[in-house]
Amino acid sequence: MDIKQLEVFARVFENQSFSKAAQQLGLSQPTVSTHIQHLEDILGKKLFDRVGRKVIPTAEAKILYRHAVEILKKREEALAELLSLDRKPHTGTLKIAASNIPGDYLIPHALRKLRETFPEVTFILEIFDSSRVVSLLKEQLPSFDVGFVGFEVKDPKLEVKKIHDDEIVLIAPPYFKKNSVEIEELAELPLIFREEDSGTRKTVEEALRKHGLDPKTLRIVAYLGSNTAIKEAVKRGAGFGLVSKYSVEDEIECGKLRLVKVKGLTIKRCFYAVRRRDITPLPVVRTLWEKIEKLFKGGKNGGC
Repeated sequence: MDIKQLEVFARVFENQSFSKAAQQLGLSQPTVSTHIQHLEDILGKKLFDRVGRKVIPTAEAKILYRHAVEILKKREEALAELLSLDRKPHTGTLKIAASNIPGDYLIPHALRKLRETFPEVTFILEIFDSSRVVSLLKEQLPSFDVGFVGFEVKDPKLEVKKIHDDEIVLIAPPYFKKNSVEIEELAELPLIFREEDSGTRKTVEEALRKHGLDPKTLRIVAYLGSNTAIKEAVKRGAGFGLVSKYSVEDEIECGKLRLVKVKGLTIKRCFYAVRRRDITPLPVVRTLWEKIEKLFKGGKNGGC
């Protein structure tokens, strides 16, 4: 069945008349009859009984009418929303999938700029690990408009933009006295790592291998699913963490955590915005993508 057949059916049902339905729709009565006949053939159900000059809906017609009204209503809502894009292109919702650091820090810190740029847009943010963000964007019908991850994505389906530089640093409880450690000492420290698919963990493990340190030889005491969880554990003396420097600036400044230099080891990384190449974006997504580096430029307003 098609939408036109449902529209004709609904008018006949409401008027209980083929001629009145034809008049309202600007169609000939034979055309209306043909639409109804085709619909009955498709469904294998009789929809109307003709009693004298009256058209009486069958029980099947009453069931179909209830659903047809909803379908026609949805069509009108869709058309109205599409037309509103011409009048107000930057309205509606923008769904963001982000990994831990962008989701917990970068996007919240940029939210004021985002709201000023898109005052009539509602932002919906969900946080996953970086690998999951990429998988969600690559789905046949992705649920998210744009993603933010902690490693550079190389996939022909996806367009990528670098939005922020970062560094992975070693953090210690505030009572730890050393300002620096040798890289070999990492294998002796009780370390708290991120989960397996985390962009932070992948970056750390790759950097350690380049410096001749096998991650399997490390003394890992826990794997935690978020940067915040690692910070909280380190604050309470559970171990040491390798985390985003961007995410601990406030705690370092306030003395809640201690930054420890690992001699000879610098782990640089970037955060990236990701979107699909093969899907026509909404106007708000297109504008966001054009301005994204500017919107995420600059630091955060921290404080104790």
